[in-house]
Amino acid sequence: MTDRQKQWLVRILIGGLLGVAVLVPVGGLFNDLVSGGLLAMGTHTPFRLVSYDLERLAGPAALAVQLGLYFLMGAVVGVSTLPFADDGATLVRRSLAHFAATAGALTLLVCLCGWNWGKVVPLVVYLALLAAVYLLIWLVRWAGWYAEVAAIRAKLGLVPGSSPLKWRETLPYVPLALALCLGVPWLLRQLEGSGMPLLSGAIYAQLLLPVGCLASGMWLGKRHGFCPLYPVVCGLGMLAAVFLLYNYTVLVLFCAIAFGSALLGVAAGAYPRKKEGD
Repeated sequence: MTDRQKQWLVRILIGGLLGVAVLVPVGGLFNDLVSGGLLAMGTHTPFRLVSYDLERLAGPAALAVQLGLYFLMGAVVGVSTLPFADDGATLVRRSLAHFAATAGALTLLVCLCGWNWGKVVPLVVYLALLAAVYLLIWLVRWAGWYAEVAAIRAKLGLVPGSSPLKWRETLPYVPLALALCLGVPWLLRQLEGSGMPLLSGAIYAQLLLPVGCLASGMWLGKRHGFCPLYPVVCGLGMLAAVFLLYNYTVLVLFCAIAFGSALLGVAAGAYPRKKEGD
C-alpha cells in the first residue's frame, strides 16, 4: 500500500467514525422531527435512533444501515481536504468527483431515512444547500492556496500572477454581461410593446442570449484564460432580469441558459490550442 493510499484510508476511517459520532445524536433528533414526534402533543419517543422509514427492516439491520449511511457521509467529508492538486485540470476533476460522491451519499441518507419529510422538503433543496456550502468551502480553501502561491512568487521576485478567480480580468466584461442579460431584453420588450413577447421571449432565449453569452465568454477566455466568475455574473444578471422583466416561471430556464452558455464560452476560449508549426 502506497503512502497516498494509506492517507486516504486514514482519512476515510477517521471521517467515518466522526460522522457516526456526530450524526447519531443529530440524526436521532431529526428522525424524531420528521416522524412528527417533536411536534406531537401526546407521548412519543424523544429520540429515534432509527428513522421511521427504516423501521420496516429488522431492528439490528435498520440500525446497521443507518450507521453505515452516517459512516459513508463522514467518510466522504473526511477526504474533502485531498482533492486539491498541482494542476488545474486535475483539481477540477477531483473536485467534481468528490462533490458527486458527497451528493450521492447525501441522496442515500435523505431518501432512505425519509428526511425529505414525505417530499415536503425535496431532495433538490438538500443538494442545493450542499452545493452552496461546498462552493463556499472550496473558495475559502482556494483563496488560502492562492495566498500561499502569491507569497512564494513575491519572495522569489517573480511577476505577480493573475488576480484571485481572475476577478480583475473579468471586471471589464461585467457591463457587457449586464447589457446582454438586462439591457437587451428590456429593449426588446419596449420594441414589441404590449403584444405577444416573441422578441423578448422565444427569440431572445433561444438565440440572442446563448449566442451573446457564448461569444463574450470566448473573447474573455482567449484573452485571460478560464475566468469562473463570468458565468456567475451572467447568471446573476439574468436572475435580476427575471424578476424585473419576466416572472418566476422562467427563472430556472433563463438562468441556466445564461450561466451555461457563458461557462461553455469561457471554457472553449481558454482551451489550449496548438500553435502553427507544432
